[in-house]
Amino acid sequence: MRAVTAFLVLLTVSAVWLAAGPPAFAQKPSLKDFAAFSPKKAKLKAMQARGFIQTGLQPVYPADADCLKGTSDFASQTRSDGSRRSLKFYRGYHGGYDIPADEGTPIVAIADGTVVHKSPGRFIGGIGIILQHAPEDTGLGAWIYTEYKHLMKMPDLELGQRVKKGQEVGLNGKTGTTGGHYGSAGFPHLHLTAWYSDRPDYTTSKLFVPVDGRWMDPLALFRSETLLDSHSIRKLDKDVKKVPIPYLTPDGRSHPETSKVVWPFICEAKD
Repeated sequence: MRAVTAFLVLLTVSAVWLAAGPPAFAQKPSLKDFAAFSPKKAKLKAMQARGFIQTGLQPVYPADADCLKGTSDFASQTRSDGSRRSLKFYRGYHGGYDIPADEGTPIVAIADGTVVHKSPGRFIGGIGIILQHAPEDTGLGAWIYTEYKHLMKMPDLELGQRVKKGQEVGLNGKTGTTGGHYGSAGFPHLHLTAWYSDRPDYTTSKLFVPVDGRWMDPLALFRSETLLDSHSIRKLDKDVKKVPIPYLTPDGRSHPETSKVVWPFICEAKD
């Protein structure tokens, strides 16, 4: 009964928030937030306490469609080419999930959501955009945040703008990847980050942080279950960790049709 009441309260809060539009938050990140979320100031124990650990989730791509595939897991210590990650950022651990794609490939919103932050591309993450997804947008029972990084250019979306599942939110690029490990050629790919919180508020002062936020393995987005905590997912049986990937085809259809969440790239149906 308590769980039902809490969920109804969460739905009421999110409905009011969506009607009013995204508010402005002046709260600054705490020292604990910096320890868990700051790329250069993060502390390993603080990161892990907030869910920054490998979960063992494995994607299962559809047999009847061609989908771009991930090559570097969340919280791994290696890049897509097998090299070790720099210790300068998140203590050498990967803060997202990488999906290589040609430059200019459209990236789509994984679910209905609201644009809450845009990054101009001055740092290693390159040009990026963050969407906030209310509990009813995903059906996952929490406020979800998804970040799309290394975009080719800043998308023509305004802060506070609502987007639909499958709507283009940017073009794949390599901003932030040139001049370092990958040299002048860079590495075009989508770096997909995900966080969640029971609260709808966040701060963008110095650092984007969901208030009371936690890291999540982006693959947990596609499980269609409300279990998001990395530590709990890590304890699941191996068979349960296989994640069938829901997706969109060029005709705009979701597979499965009832899925509220889809892969961030359009998948081509096989003949």
